Amino acid sequence: MKKYWHIFAGLFLIITSIGFTSCVDGDFEEPPINIPTVDFKANRTIQQLKQYYLDTLNRTLSVIDEDIIISGVVVGNDESGNLFKKLVIQDATGAIELPIDKNSLYNEYKLGQRLFVKTKGMYIGDYNNLIQLGYIFNGAIGRLPDIYVSTHFFRDSLPGTPPEPQLLNLSTLPTAAAEIIREPRMSTLVKLENVRFVEVGEEFAPQNADNTNRTLIDQGGKNIIVRTSKYSNFAADTLPGGYGTAVGILTAFGTTWQFTLRSIDDVIDFGGEAPPPPGSGKGTFDEPYDITRALLSSGADPVWVQGFIVGNIEVGATNVPNFNGPFTTNTNILIAASAGETNLTNCMPVQLPAGAIREALNVVTNPSNKGKEVKVFGVLEPYFTQPGIKSVTGYWLDGNGVIPATGFFTEEFNNSLGSFTQYSVLGDQVWHGDTFDGGCVTMTGFVNPTNFPNEDWLISPEISLEGKSGVELLFREAVNFVNSMDDVKVFVSGNYNGSGDPNEADWTQLSGFTRSTGNNWTFVNTGKISLAQWEGSKIRIAFKYVSTNTHAGTWEISRVVVSAQ
Repeated sequence: MKKYWHIFAGLFLIITSIGFTSCVDGDFEEPPINIPTVDFKANRTIQQLKQYYLDTLNRTLSVIDEDIIISGVVVGNDESGNLFKKLVIQDATGAIELPIDKNSLYNEYKLGQRLFVKTKGMYIGDYNNLIQLGYIFNGAIGRLPDIYVSTHFFRDSLPGTPPEPQLLNLSTLPTAAAEIIREPRMSTLVKLENVRFVEVGEEFAPQNADNTNRTLIDQGGKNIIVRTSKYSNFAADTLPGGYGTAVGILTAFGTTWQFTLRSIDDVIDFGGEAPPPPGSGKGTFDEPYDITRALLSSGADPVWVQGFIVGNIEVGATNVPNFNGPFTTNTNILIAASAGETNLTNCMPVQLPAGAIREALNVVTNPSNKGKEVKVFGVLEPYFTQPGIKSVTGYWLDGNGVIPATGFFTEEFNNSLGSFTQYSVLGDQVWHGDTFDGGCVTMTGFVNPTNFPNEDWLISPEISLEGKSGVELLFREAVNFVNSMDDVKVFVSGNYNGSGDPNEADWTQLSGFTRSTGNNWTFVNTGKISLAQWEGSKIRIAFKYVSTNTHAGTWEISRVVVSAQ
């Protein structure tokens, strides 16, 4: 019986194995690809959503109660750990950060993924000027809880190619808080070319702090903070030397611009030599910057820039470039590399100060200036949210103009006493800021119709001449109605301590230089006055005004310059 049972069991195994193999197809079928799609459209751009927060919600942390839908492409996620629990999406108008209380977002939201966001029920707010879309946490903008993600986020199609990073010129970034929060490039993907790290050889983010600030600096000396988390997978990498390109997300904290790398792959081709500066010129009167060099440069010191006057920006509810005229705004001009330029991005707006410079250069009263070549002397800094020239103190047009002296100590006054102080020995009238010659200080003992006795001093801060040679003083003044120029004297002291009656210190009167004639309102630059005898010491310069009850003139000073060889 046992023998028959073994035969029966063997036959059963053969039959069942034949049946099993006959049910298996030799070619396995691939599982279907699930391509996410949406059946609705965005009804606001990202920039419109930000403007809704700033203007309609008055920059107040708020829950969105309107059916606002935005759409963007993922340009930043948490794959490297540097953007912790956060996505960044971008459309053609701007970008916004989406803090989400969920790990490994990159598995679902890869770079290049199109994402629609139904914002109703979400919170919008800003963290020290950085607008974010998420949820409320401890009374501030925080992460969207994981349970709400499927209610608000909808992928569309498979991930594509992310947008190319926009080339960023650091000198174009605004510095005022009110402008920073409205900057359309905030949170967008940008790239910095020809930049270098300051802290070469240091780790990106040591483990003794949650986040570490490093610094990138461009050829013009402009810098930006690179902020890196200790949890990023490249935290222990060292900062490379040389020049290269950096790609990342542009952010800000208060009035400090910041830059966030998405991965170590965003640090590109570092190690090279500094490339030659673009354009030409040295910033001097004889070798001014051309427009190409000026557009990519910045700094606190004024330089000469040469270009063609091509129009202006008409100031109003919206600032609009005007290349054709007629012109109505006289406070600025646009200059460019060619007289026929009409692309605003190739132009530099120039702020025109009140006075002789504005009168000579503006295109409202001088429409024939359009197309002329001009040199201007000013500081390269953002103006109308693009590279511009402000604090202009010199110009040259048609063979004439103003060439200001420059030195290691300069005071332009600008309608105030600036760094100077005033001391009144006698009389109720005092030195005060005024508007003439584009900004000045004024002293007079005349209060119509009465002359008042006065003795008033305008005194500089301490100026060090240590290590200086060939030191000279120059100032710009207008003097009228004085009895004699003895009413308006200039002194130097080496022992005045900066407070108290200046008559108690030792002063040396300066003389033998060109002055105003004392009988008109014309501003003149004095001749250079040698200060060689005080070289190696610390001094103060003082302007002493006196008047009587029979003669009370007026003294106006618009700038003071101390220079050295």
